[in-house]
Amino acid sequence: MFDAVIVDGDNGNPAAGTDATVLRIGIQEGELPAEEYEYPITDGEFEAFLEFRAFTRPTRIRVEMQGATTELLTAPPMFVPSASRGSLRVVTSAPSGCERVTFDLMEAPRAFFGMVQSGTFALIVGGASASAEQLEFFDALEWESRLFLEDLALSDLGETRAASIDEVEILVLPSNAPPFIFNMLDATRRITPVVLHNGAGPRSALVAVPGIGAMVIGGDVAGEAQSGVSLVGPEGQVTSLRLSEPRSGPAATALGGDVLVVGGDVEGSAEILIDGATLGRPVAGVMDGVREVGLLVGDGESRALLIGGSDAGRAVRQDTLRFDGCPSSCVSATGPQWTTARLAALQPAQSALVIGGENSRLVEEVRWNEADVEIQPLLQLDVPRAGAGGIILESGAFIVAGGDDGASIREDFEFCVPATLEPL
Repeated sequence: MFDAVIVDGDNGNPAAGTDATVLRIGIQEGELPAEEYEYPITDGEFEAFLEFRAFTRPTRIRVEMQGATTELLTAPPMFVPSASRGSLRVVTSAPSGCERVTFDLMEAPRAFFGMVQSGTFALIVGGASASAEQLEFFDALEWESRLFLEDLALSDLGETRAASIDEVEILVLPSNAPPFIFNMLDATRRITPVVLHNGAGPRSALVAVPGIGAMVIGGDVAGEAQSGVSLVGPEGQVTSLRLSEPRSGPAATALGGDVLVVGGDVEGSAEILIDGATLGRPVAGVMDGVREVGLLVGDGESRALLIGGSDAGRAVRQDTLRFDGCPSSCVSATGPQWTTARLAALQPAQSALVIGGENSRLVEEVRWNEADVEIQPLLQLDVPRAGAGGIILESGAFIVAGGDDGASIREDFEFCVPATLEPL
């Protein structure tokens, strides 16, 4: 028996009170051909069945409700039905919109915390008050946030970042505590301390390098920038690398197995940590000036755009710097103006989205179109969120959690969908 429900943000029937007349469900199991099923909606009521053929393959599902003036979309993360608990709850949203979820809250209000996807779950860590639960997990199939069964006894972590090492292990880099590896699967090895290079911490860049591990880059000791780099692989194996020059507060992004590192010093130079090399290779001709807490948005292959941050006078920078042809012939050039520049925006791993920020509901996307790069508005959050957490699903839908709305620290979620979801 597999129980599936489609809900709105209040856990109610999303079709109630609308003119929706058709429910479409697309399903693809592994490499089997995608199937689409259609069911009627009458006066807001519907009944549908999930028709699995294999039940043991990674499965993608897309749901659409349509009427003359109604369109609602949703998609859960990819999952294996036989490996789940037999329960699926999906939240719907209008295209190019977000649905604020009121029926499920985090265990504590959080801002500037780590949120990292692991299969159909997400680890949520840090960013809460010292007296609150420091760590929990979000079940994206059932739309529930829960505490782990074990007593993890974590002290105040403060502002925290986290990055995937692999599907199971997550590197956690708190500001108020030593770093550790969290294991999402093995309850006997939940937390393993890890020793990183001298200076690793809040002033380091942290980036997940798919298929390789998580990398902690630079940092400082008593205000002095450091050149150390720690690559943390599966089972906590740490490989020591070095930057070509010390950097405190750099930005970084993974381009395949290589990592582009920018800024972190007055000159605002750049370098690339080539996969397999032990020393960073400078990128010639980069002089970006002071840019504190900027974001480096990459396409995952050969291009990146450095945006935001503040200059030496603490003014938010609207100018951007683009990188092309990395790593083999990496060159930099002036990018487009970021007219909506803001601090404390969320830039989720392996995505080109820029979400929220100080007093901002805006979600934008960095888009590369042949030789051009643009920063395009995508949609609006329901409320402003600075220092939020979030995960991106395979369909293009995404979940945003917590953050500072300008008046308080939040503990709620939003489910957001772009204009269209990725086809099955």
